[in-house]
Parts: sequence; C-alpha cells; structure tokens
Amino acid sequence: MTLEGKVFIITGAGGAISSAINAAFHAAGAQLALADRLGNAERARDQLGAGLAVGVDLTSLEGVQAMVAATLAHYGRIDGLIHTVGGFSTGKILEFKPDDFTRMFDVNVKTLVFAVSAVLPEVLKQDGFIGGISAAQVARGAGAGAALYTAAKGAVALYLKSLDAELKGSSAKAGMIYPMGAVDTPANRRDMPDANPNTWIDPAEIAAAFVYMASRSSRGRVLEMQVFGAR
Repeated sequence: MTLEGKVFIITGAGGAISSAINAAFHAAGAQLALADRLGNAERARDQLGAGLAVGVDLTSLEGVQAMVAATLAHYGRIDGLIHTVGGFSTGKILEFKPDDFTRMFDVNVKTLVFAVSAVLPEVLKQDGFIGGISAAQVARGAGAGAALYTAAKGAVALYLKSLDAELKGSSAKAGMIYPMGAVDTPANRRDMPDANPNTWIDPAEIAAAFVYMASRSSRGRVLEMQVFGAR
C-alpha cells in the first residue's frame, strides 16, 4: 500500500493514536501537515522527523481555514484529512451537566464539521479521502454510563456517512474506524493501572487501517472498519 506523493492533514497530530497514524502515513510515502495546538504540532513534527507543523484551534472556522491555507502554501495540494480529535466522558443521564454536553459535542463533532468544511474542496480536486474515529458504543448501539460521548460519536459516524453519500459521482472517499475497546495509550495505562494492556488495541493497528482505507480506489472503497484488541 502506498500513498506516495499524497498530502494529508492529520488533526490532533500530537495525540497518542495520531502519533501512530503520523508514522504509518509517513512510511507509506505521504507528506503530512501535522495540525494541533502549536506546541503539540511542533512536538509531533519533531517526533516524526518530517512534516509541516500547523498550529490551529480546530473549534474556530477561521482557524481551520488558515490550516488549509498553510498546507496549500507549503505543499500545493491536499489529498486527504485524518481527523483524530476527540474527547471521552462518563456520566449517567441523571447526572447531566450542560458543560459536559458542550464539551463533548465541541471536541468530537464541531472540530470534525469545521475541518471537513474547510478541506473538502481541495480533497475533491484530488479524489482523496477523509477519515474519522467513532466509538465502540456507536457500533454496538448504546453506551450506558457514557450517553453524551456515545451521542457525539454517533454524530461523527452519521456525519461521515452523510459525507460519503454526498460524494456520489466523484472518486473521493470517506470512512471511519470504530476502536472496539480500550486503545493502548499512556493515558489509558495511567487511568486503568489494574487492567492488562496486552489485550488492548495497538494504536499502530488503527493507523494501518486508515492507511488501507486511504489507499483504496473508488472501486474498492471501505466506509467502515471495526478494530479489536486481543481476545
């Protein structure tokens, strides 16, 4: 699988999962715009040893438009977007707090909608790929104890499916991945010290799934993939 000569924006590029995505796309030949808060973007670039660090507030439409402009100024084209920005929260419905609602939908949905709206015209020119991350709760149909998170990630999935439907007639593609369990990240190891991380999902497998989806032709596109950890 190769993405040689393709240009991808990776949002949330400084995160643990996105670090694996950065490495996998770079290894596949893609040139990367690593978009995140400026310090995170610069650390992601330094860790990878390649790419363009783009500081951006993804909850600002002007910010994502500037992200696209910076990528075009540096590379001259944009073939795709891998949107990794997201947040998790727990809480029963009877424990609802308005701030939780705002935070879950801003970080999971607003950032995706803004990023896609800014990048889509360029991706259409290149018959490219836009990918995002949903959640196991969405694939299973319910998320007891995490209803707001599940609702926000459900919106992510339906937004990307709607995007895919609107791409009919073009060779551009959209898709999403459902991590079907805990992902082996430093934060999860810290928060769940008694769990066995050897059964968790390797971030490199999520990254490989995105490379696979992004490298498909329009005659073999993959809209959804579920990625599981060890049994």
